[in-house]
Amino acid sequence: MLIEHAERFGLSQLHQLRGRVGRGTDASHCILVSNSTNDNTIERSKIMSETTDGFKIADTDLKLRGSGELFGTRQHGLPNMKFKNCSRKSNCYF
Repeated sequence: MLIEHAERFGLSQLHQLRGRVGRGTDASHCILVSNSTNDNTIERSKIMSETTDGFKIADTDLKLRGSGELFGTRQHGLPNMKFKNCSRKSNCYF
């Protein structure tokens, strides 16, 4: 499998695509191609070549891109939502 412009995909997406090849008895390869040379792309390429552990890949993706927004168009950043423990129904206000 050849994936061009790999920098446009999330690490989890790349990991899932990579997992689709090599399920049979024949040898297979997944090649990620990118023209970008920025530090973020290099770090992403490094983690994809070092491990096949989906948890490590997702953790690195979270560190590089951030947690994202629940509503909106931003792909990174910390959420503005606040959570509260509503163990007492009478005191459950936001």
